[in-house]
Amino acid sequence: MQTEGEIGGGFAMSNRCLLRIVTFLLVTASPPALASPSELEIVNIRIGQGDATLVQGPADPHGKRITVLFDAGDDADYDGSRIIAAVLSKRRIRHIDYVVISHYDADHIGGVITDRSRHGVSFLYGRDGVPGSVGDDDNDGKAEWVGVPDQRPDPEEFGTGDDITVGTFVDRGDEENKDTPQYRRYVEIASAKGNRFSLDTQSKLNSFTIDLGGGASMVPLASSGRVRGAQSIVPNVDTENERSVSMLVTFNKFDFLVSGDLIGRKHGAEDAQVERAVGQRIANDSRIVDVLHVNHHGANNASDETFLELIRPTIAVISHGNVASYKHPNVNALARLEAARVYRIIQTKWGTTDVSLSNTAIKNIQAIYQGDVVISSDGEEYTVSTSRTYRADTNPRRP
Repeated sequence: MQTEGEIGGGFAMSNRCLLRIVTFLLVTASPPALASPSELEIVNIRIGQGDATLVQGPADPHGKRITVLFDAGDDADYDGSRIIAAVLSKRRIRHIDYVVISHYDADHIGGVITDRSRHGVSFLYGRDGVPGSVGDDDNDGKAEWVGVPDQRPDPEEFGTGDDITVGTFVDRGDEENKDTPQYRRYVEIASAKGNRFSLDTQSKLNSFTIDLGGGASMVPLASSGRVRGAQSIVPNVDTENERSVSMLVTFNKFDFLVSGDLIGRKHGAEDAQVERAVGQRIANDSRIVDVLHVNHHGANNASDETFLELIRPTIAVISHGNVASYKHPNVNALARLEAARVYRIIQTKWGTTDVSLSNTAIKNIQAIYQGDVVISSDGEEYTVSTSRTYRADTNPRRP
């Protein structure tokens, strides 16, 4: 039987009791080591059927690192807030400079909000699971708004005690005037201290940049169908997925792209090709995406052929769960990644691909990591988990 932390897919031996020794991933009993202070670190959190990505910039001379959490999802089988809290605790993070929400589906915001019947308690409330310090108007140790969706958090309570504090919440805005409990709860938290910033105009999208320090940055490329530097909105943007925020992390030659559930292929009512527009923007800037956090969990309506050829990724990371109804990753999306000459496809879980995967070419580049996929880079080279080191802007499968 394969255990947690082992590699699957094309790296498993036929008897599945032994693993081929490969130079790509070194499997150890201990979790990956933390990046050195001078490096950029990206943690693709194994969150189940959802997305959560932690980004920490290189440390400044005083040891401070800019911290960004891109999405904070969960699913029915995982308590995303507890998983995120454990990742933050391991790195001794008590303050997040930016929480970026790609869009408002529960598997991308569930860890932020409080919904005791579904999502548990927000990771922002700290170890005690309540916002603020012990003691409030009723002396019951809880702020009065807990579990009440129509009441805003008390700014004097939220962010005190053992709470995780946030500098700025970044999102796409609320043009759609969503009226779901998840969205209302997110807005309550994100707006409680007046530190919500929405990329809801072209000028905001064009000018906003997160300085990660040491020459690293995180730049939004798309939001609600707007593309950074473009003259017009991509047509036919109608759904949550199509409205996703896309952000590019750059550090000298190294590039990492994460875009929530952004799609680029027609599927039912969805027909907006924002993926291609983002890819064209990256190509116009003469950037090469070393690591792609695959859009929409490896679904068939993402990972368009043209998009992949424009960004030319070397490593593809897929975050998903073993949820039969979604059947992620889709075998056609995997085939497009292989055809685009991606060197390795790394999944955080096995997933439930809709057909038996018989394509040997895909199996040869596929790895099931069964854990957080950690990437560290000095801007010239990057390491994947406890893996071998790669040169930025190079792909062994490309001539």
